[in-house]
Amino acid sequence: MKQSREWVWTDWFIFFIRFCWFATGLLYFYVYPDNLSGFTYGHFLILLSLAYFLPQLMWNPGYYNPTLYPIVECIVTGSISYYLYIMKGVDLGSNLLLLPALMIAYLSTKKTAIWTFPVFLVLLPTLRYSALNDPVLFLLSYIDIFMFFGFGVSLNVILQSQLRSKQLLEKNVKQFEMIQKQNEVLEQYSSQIEKLTLYEERNRLARDLHDTIGHHFTSVTVGLDAALMLIDTNPELAKKKVELLATVSRNGLDEIRKSIHQIAPPENPKSLTEQLKQIATSFETYTGTTVNFHIKGVEIDLPPNIKITMLRCLQESLTNGKRHGNATLFEITVTFTEDQLIMNISNNGEKIEHVSMGFGLKSMRDRLEELQGNLAIINHAEQGVTLTCSIPVIGKENMLDYQSVTSR
Repeated sequence: MKQSREWVWTDWFIFFIRFCWFATGLLYFYVYPDNLSGFTYGHFLILLSLAYFLPQLMWNPGYYNPTLYPIVECIVTGSISYYLYIMKGVDLGSNLLLLPALMIAYLSTKKTAIWTFPVFLVLLPTLRYSALNDPVLFLLSYIDIFMFFGFGVSLNVILQSQLRSKQLLEKNVKQFEMIQKQNEVLEQYSSQIEKLTLYEERNRLARDLHDTIGHHFTSVTVGLDAALMLIDTNPELAKKKVELLATVSRNGLDEIRKSIHQIAPPENPKSLTEQLKQIATSFETYTGTTVNFHIKGVEIDLPPNIKITMLRCLQESLTNGKRHGNATLFEITVTFTEDQLIMNISNNGEKIEHVSMGFGLKSMRDRLEELQGNLAIINHAEQGVTLTCSIPVIGKENMLDYQSVTSR
């Protein structure tokens, strides 16, 4: 398996020592050829060159094969040792095994160490012992081999430590860059969420102002028209009417102040049907319009957002029916089922020939859709319109979880 990595200082240090071993070996036996024990210098030059260059092909600055290198080193060093020590009976000392042992220890991996360590610590030194026949001298030379081998292992540990530190540093740099990019994405996302939240809150505030102002001022306008007709014929009744309308105006002003000064209106302790009936009764009183209110099913506790949505839908339905449809009768039916809250608002006003989503109807639809609800508008056969507002609900025991999911 080929590997390519940038050489560190230990690689260049070992490369330099290996080259010095090759150069000094050639120079020494060239100056003292008698130490070759009758072996010709030419033969020695060939063998030492093979021992140097063949393994070098498997380990150099541009290429390293951790599997082939120990195989080539073992074959070359083992063959030369067997040829010199066994076949020729020539003893060149332990110099022939020192650098190969150092290289094997330095470049060994967990997989190759299983078989390379026994070869260079046991097998090859034993070949020299058979030619040396001197236990003391063999022991001294074996200590040299063992020291070089230990030196190679130490450099191997240093190399692996440096490689791990480098990999860890590169990993940390990549993680840091990734964290920076994620932070940039999160900042952009946070900015978008902030803009979206402001946009939604602005729309919510606009809907609240539209629903409350429109509802109250429609009541005031219709009531004032009635008071004007009574002012000559029945001044006392007209005066009471104006006093009631003044109360409606104050309530409307309070609603506007709540919408402006508070992000969300405070939760009303009354039930939904009580608040709906209060709106219907007030509208009936101030506008002289007949409003009938009906409840079907068993009422359950509802989150504030559902209550507010239904209250605003009723206000908008009454206002639109009176202002645009000239309705004189409203039938309101609130139905509680196991999984749904339905409010039908029917009137006897003019039909909606072309249903167009003005700001009021669009606000109703948006409010309901935010809670996975629906708005339906149905024209009656002859006269009148029915608006149906529905919102899915769940059992009382799970209503707290539902509130946390649907709240925005």
